[in-house]
Amino acid sequence: MFLKKFSLLALVCLLPHINSQHTNDDPVDLLASKHIQIDNYNGPLTEENFAFLGNVEILDIRHSNLTPIHQNVFNPMPKLKKITISNSNTIDEQKDVSTCCKHLKELELIKSGIPAISWNLYGKLPLERLYIFRENIPEIKESILKDTKLKDLTIERSGVEVIDDNAFIHLHDLEHLNLEHNKIKQITKELLAPLKNVKEINLSGNLLEKLTTDQFPSLPNLEKLNVGHNPIKEINFEGMKEKAPKLAEVDISDINADASKSGGVLFVQRSIL
Repeated sequence: MFLKKFSLLALVCLLPHINSQHTNDDPVDLLASKHIQIDNYNGPLTEENFAFLGNVEILDIRHSNLTPIHQNVFNPMPKLKKITISNSNTIDEQKDVSTCCKHLKELELIKSGIPAISWNLYGKLPLERLYIFRENIPEIKESILKDTKLKDLTIERSGVEVIDDNAFIHLHDLEHLNLEHNKIKQITKELLAPLKNVKEINLSGNLLEKLTTDQFPSLPNLEKLNVGHNPIKEINFEGMKEKAPKLAEVDISDINADASKSGGVLFVQRSIL
């Protein structure tokens, strides 16, 4: 009885910050809501906060100061399919929150304030889409993306400088890889080798200086490659069609290097409006 009263009190504390898209400000409707948005919340997030929200499938946390997120926070919401945390601040306690959410397919961290690189999180969740924007992730290690079923991975404008050669070794189902606007200086054949199902790779806006066929493994399903807005000085794609027979185009926008060695691949330059 005490636990139920405590959970109800924790939910009441959260109520002023909840915007549900499926209610009419009726607490009964809120308990049945599938999509809730939390704005401008200041305090810890615990499982008691969500104890009566078992129907939630989409959780969106914005402009909040989370002090901190507790380990079992999402356990009361077994139907969760998507979590977004944006423009917030979080005190990190090195917690593993991945014991929940057997149905979670999408995770978005957008200036979340979570030191994502230190969380033992992504590899234990059944994610198909992971979107990371403006976080602090200087290095992508294998442990971050282990045992995942990702099909769509974006790590954008997050200061990535180094990617371990084994970082993508478990991403056999990946179809879309977006690493644009980071600080990546090189890519290797070993790094891309596991991506046999990838259809699109976006490396635009990095620090690549070279783009040659020997940097790529066999990528039988690759259709589009974007390397525009890199300081590339050398391009040689002779033989690339043998490695990526479905490659339809390579975006080399804002690159002034000699592009005569295309190997039969279509190079495109898109103007900035």
